[in-house]
Amino acid sequence: MALRSLAAESERVVEQALTQAVVERSMNIIDRQNLRALDAVQLASALVVQQALKSSDSLVFIASDKKLLDAAMAEHLHIWDPASDAPLPIHPS
Repeated sequence: MALRSLAAESERVVEQALTQAVVERSMNIIDRQNLRALDAVQLASALVVQQALKSSDSLVFIASDKKLLDAAMAEHLHIWDPASDAPLPIHPS
């Protein structure tokens, strides 16, 4: 089930280059969310992409690391853990 859902979602994957904006945002996230550097870069990349999307589009942050998913929720991103049984993305409150 999880692999099938991941395959369906992977068609909508967005790649974000490691830009200065991503680096600066990741440094702020490291302090705010107490993440490892590469996790902060991953999350910062998603936030940069989210900011560039139209308001009608939504980004789903996909990871299986609980600490990283919690940080993404705290940053108001929709999340999804492909290793879980949850079929739909979880929306921040």
